Amino acid sequence: MMRKTAGKFGWPWVFLIALSAVSTIMQAGQRILDQTVAVVGERAITASEVEEQIALEDLDREQPTERSAERYREVVERLIRLRLVQREMDLAGFVGATDAQVRQQMDFMRHQSGGAEQLQQALANYGLSDTILENFIRQQLDFQLFVGFRFRTGLVIPREEVEAYYATEFRSQLPAFSSPPPLDRVYEDLEAELVERRVDPLLNDWINRVRSQTRIM
Repeated sequence: MMRKTAGKFGWPWVFLIALSAVSTIMQAGQRILDQTVAVVGERAITASEVEEQIALEDLDREQPTERSAERYREVVERLIRLRLVQREMDLAGFVGATDAQVRQQMDFMRHQSGGAEQLQQALANYGLSDTILENFIRQQLDFQLFVGFRFRTGLVIPREEVEAYYATEFRSQLPAFSSPPPLDRVYEDLEAELVERRVDPLLNDWINRVRSQTRIM
């Protein structure tokens, strides 16, 4: 699957690198122009979507990051990859996250922020709204569910492989002179990590194949 960068909310940032574009937003707090910066099949990616994605990533990291051309290109690429997956989900008739799942994640974010008021203030600080956040959450959940269905179903990691990972790589990452937790206590976490290592290249190969068959401008 995608490489995950855990921030405050543990959001998975799913995607890669592509087009340069000029941000055309905000005058006295109002968007005066929403420029199309990329088109994936029939789906447009607008400048406002890129700005929202940057703001959401900054919110997760709890600090604004430099608005460089390279950062902008990276975010556009992540959105291109998301559009490719969304297009395949639509073609497959995939049923995504339920409203209840989205609400549950929103509740988790309120808890992580210290309450509803604190989350509202954090959103306001980054020029975001509940609606933008809910849409983002739904996209992320849909992506995770689809990847799970498409690539994790039936994927089994042999116990011997988990045991070998525990005995070597996992133990080598522990602080010096510390005792490792019993294998049974961390088995599921280690198994999940090994599953992700299998899924990542499968997902990237699949996205690259879909990309080669899709018109991107």
